[in-house]
Amino acid sequence: MLPFPVHRSGKTSIQQMLFNDADPKQTFYFEPTIRIMKHKHDTIIPLEIWDCPGNITVDTLGAPLSTFALIIFVIDIQAGPDSVQQPIARLLQFFTAAFQESPATALEVFVHKAEAIQEYKNDSFRHIQGRIIGELEDMPGFETMPLDFHLTSIYDYSLYESFSELITKVVDSLPDLEQLLDIFCANSQASKAYLFDIKSRLYVATDTSPPDSAHKLCCDYLKTMNSFGSLYK
Repeated sequence: MLPFPVHRSGKTSIQQMLFNDADPKQTFYFEPTIRIMKHKHDTIIPLEIWDCPGNITVDTLGAPLSTFALIIFVIDIQAGPDSVQQPIARLLQFFTAAFQESPATALEVFVHKAEAIQEYKNDSFRHIQGRIIGELEDMPGFETMPLDFHLTSIYDYSLYESFSELITKVVDSLPDLEQLLDIFCANSQASKAYLFDIKSRLYVATDTSPPDSAHKLCCDYLKTMNSFGSLYK
């Protein structure tokens, strides 16, 4: 289960791009989320994603945070030094509460819409990351709370790569799958192997060799196959 808090940050677009094959141009016409929307997706592993409105709080969520395997907080990278403080405060509210309830819950930050400030995206990403880590360092008991940051955009492969990395965190059989893919690579002389969900183009496991550019090629192939595969049934 994956909640996505924060208003107009692009969280609905993320869900629609990954699981409903939406075109990036369509995302301009998506209505703002005004209530919790629960989406179930039957991939290699079943997922239930909660798309939450920007005004959601820990008290109004309607479920203990410990019931979620992952919490993804989406922040618009275009938020300036002043306007970013409110989403950071909300992020800290959710993450600290979740960490207290269930330290095993994966806490993830998507700094999204990276295409909007292409030239300065890395600087802005580091600034937001530094602000959040700095706030945690001033909160006793949460200085070492584990959380991961991802720079994402709906216009490139970063979204698919980042979300795939998250899914691998909730696959119980991941060590076994990695071992099988290692064996496959050793016996086939393949340089890299992924176990993909074909429709969403997300992978749930890969072999243990270092990452390379093969993921982009696989995504392109699967997109083509999804577009034209029905013609050859």
